[in-house]
Parts: sequence; C-alpha cells; structure tokens
Amino acid sequence: MVKKISAIIFYIIAILFIGIYGIIELKQNVNLSEGGRLFLLCGSCVFLYFGGLLLSKYRKDNKPMKINLWIFFILYLLLFITLTLFDEFWGRNGLTFNNWSKGMFSYYMDNCFNVIPFKTIIEYLGEFNSLLNTKTFMLNLVGNVIACMPFAFFLPLLFRRQNNIKIFTLTIIIIVLAVELLQFATLSGICDIDDIILNVLGALVMYGILKIASISNLIKNIFLLEKNKIEKKSIIKIAVGIIIVFILAIILIKFRQKLYDTNYNERMSKYNFSIQIVDESDTADTALEQFYEDEYHIYYFESIKSDKVYAIINNNEKYLVKDLLNNNPTEYEVTIQKLKNAGLQFITKNKYEEIMLKGSGNVSSKVSINDNSILEIGYGESNYIMDNQNQSYYEMQFFIIPLKSGNTEFEVELIDNESNEIVSIEKYKVDIDNNLKVTYEKVDS
Repeated sequence: MVKKISAIIFYIIAILFIGIYGIIELKQNVNLSEGGRLFLLCGSCVFLYFGGLLLSKYRKDNKPMKINLWIFFILYLLLFITLTLFDEFWGRNGLTFNNWSKGMFSYYMDNCFNVIPFKTIIEYLGEFNSLLNTKTFMLNLVGNVIACMPFAFFLPLLFRRQNNIKIFTLTIIIIVLAVELLQFATLSGICDIDDIILNVLGALVMYGILKIASISNLIKNIFLLEKNKIEKKSIIKIAVGIIIVFILAIILIKFRQKLYDTNYNERMSKYNFSIQIVDESDTADTALEQFYEDEYHIYYFESIKSDKVYAIINNNEKYLVKDLLNNNPTEYEVTIQKLKNAGLQFITKNKYEEIMLKGSGNVSSKVSINDNSILEIGYGESNYIMDNQNQSYYEMQFFIIPLKSGNTEFEVELIDNESNEIVSIEKYKVDIDNNLKVTYEKVDS
C-alpha cells in the first residue's frame, strides 16, 4: 500500500510540473528559456518514472512503465513541436498561413531559405574562430544534431517496425521534412536542407548507439523493467563512454568560448580608446576643404587646415585626422562618428538624394526596385529609440544612387519585427536625367 500511495504522490508532483509548463507557455508575456523547458519537462519525467516504478512493483507488472514511455514521448513531441513551430524566440509564428505577401516571401527566400547541401554547415564551421556567440554556434550545429536523437530512443521501443533501420530512416526523414515544409508554408523559422541533414544524422547516430546489445538491454531493464543480463564490464564501458562524451563536449564549449572571448577582447580593444582633438591651425582662410568621404557623404573643414588637425589616441599617439580616416596607420577602429564625439567640427554633405523615414514601432525594412539597372538604394543610418512607456520609434535613412538615365519606381516595406507582418509600404517614383541628376516624388501606395 505504501508503494501505491508513494506512486500517486510522485504522479501528482509530475502533473504539477507539466501544469506549470503549460500555464507559462500559454502566457503571451512570458517566454520559457530552453533550460526552463527542459527543467520542467525532465522534472516531470523523473517523478513519472519513479511513480511508474513503484506502481509496477505494486501491480507486479510493467504496464505503468509502458504507459510512462508514451507519456515521455508525448512530452518530447510537445517540446520538439514548440521549438520548431511555435517558439517566438526562434522566429516561429505557429501554424498561421497569413504571412504570404510579395514582400514577406521575397524577404524569406533571401534570408531564411536554403536548398544547397552543407552551405549553412560550412558557413558556421567557418565561424568557429569568430565573434559569433558560442550559444548561437552550438545551438545551430550541435543543437540540430541532438534535436531528433530522442526519436531513436522512443520509436524502436514503442513501434516494433521501427527496429528496422530502413523504416526508421524513412520515418525520420518524413518527420524532419514535414517540419521544414511547415516552416516554409508559414514563413517562420528557417527552411534549410542542412537542418534536415543534421537532424537525420543525429537520429541515425543515436539509433546505432542504442542498438549496441549491452546498451539496448540496459535501456529495456530501466524503462521496461526487463531482466536482461548485462556484464559489469559492459556497464563500465557505457559509463566511461558517457563520461568521455560529456567531458569532450565541455572541452569543446570551453575552447570555443575561449576563442570567442579572445576575439571579443581584441575587437573591443580596437574600439575602447580615448581620443583628443587638437586643432593647431591659425589660418583665416574660410574656404571649405574636403578631408574625407565615405560611401554616402563628403566631409569638409570650414577652412583649409587638414594638415593641422590632429587626434591624440590614449594620450600618447598623435595622428592627422585625415590620415586616420583615409589610411588608418593604427590598429584602432577610428570612425568619423568617434571623432565627432571627441569634438571634431566639420560640415557634412550628402553625395546622393536622401529619403528619411520616421515613425513608431519596432520595424525593419525591405527595399524593392522595379528596374535595378537604373538605380540602387543605399542604406544609411538607422536609429531606434524607446521612450519611458516602452514605445519604440525609428529613423531610417536611404540614398538614391543613380546608375543611368531613365525612370523607375521603388518601394520600402516596413516589417514589424515581432509579428513579421508588413505595417506600411512607402512608394517613390524616380527620374534620372542624362547628367545623373535625381528627382523623385512619393506616390500613393
């Protein structure tokens, strides 16, 4: 009787864990982290396991443990579906099919769609020694390998036919392909053939490991309460193998993080420096003098003095401002904005016609041009401000870059970063004469 009561208590605690998970997931203003989800789901599974174990001993059969396996599988599917289709943190928007528009489809195909095998994998491997966040790196490579591994545990135990490697492989491919197609159909997440490769590879590797006789028998003993004989040497080998894999994983993460920290510190050392502007000119000549130009602007001094205006870096190194900007002899990232912040005074002129968009909201932009041979659109500065009421405001700068004479139209789609919906479309008609002079006007959407 004690076993039955204890089993009921464990089941109640497991249900509480699952209930907390469900309540948090349903709250729109609360997002569970991956760690939080795993804690709640794994916690419920632990209590379910011991509840089933005690109930099986009370009943003297393994039926509760078999039911537990189905519950574990359902909980895993819940986590898998949430992360791949419904988690807003990962850019999922659920099974909604109302995102299709010319702008959204074009944006998705340009940024979130890949059918070239190993393209994304090679890109991430190339970022191993870079400033790419270690968590992002590991989740996109290792995470995709691990994501479908549990299928190799559940499917063969729950479905006899899945013990055939060909049937199992086909099943995994269908599952992963269905998820990727749903992501494409809803224009959420990233539809990438490399995700399929990594998901299927991870599941097959785990399938092969779990088919090792000693490991297979151990799992059946633990989860189905069978009494298969396992040699102590086999148990030791399994334990040592798990420990080695765990240690190697920790070493890999630590090594990757060390590379990231080194790159980050080197990068920041190029930005974290002091600048003092020294103007040694005494000329009265007020003619404008150009001292620098970038992609969209030309910068002038109000008098001829570019050979007399210096920047002192870290109270030690002294350089002409024009040399720092045009042919930087240092390892520091010196920008016109940093010099301006340090007190450099100058006049700025645009090289091209400018369009400035302002408004409220957390948005990004997508530009479409009817005839790309006539003009290009350059992206200038984008500023985002949030007020005391958490209301976001934006300022976006665009430049019309003429390529040849003619006329065409272009539009700027403003896309809400949370819902991925187009909030507005700004359309412009542009005329370019033989001297590449640009005139434009806004037209009704």
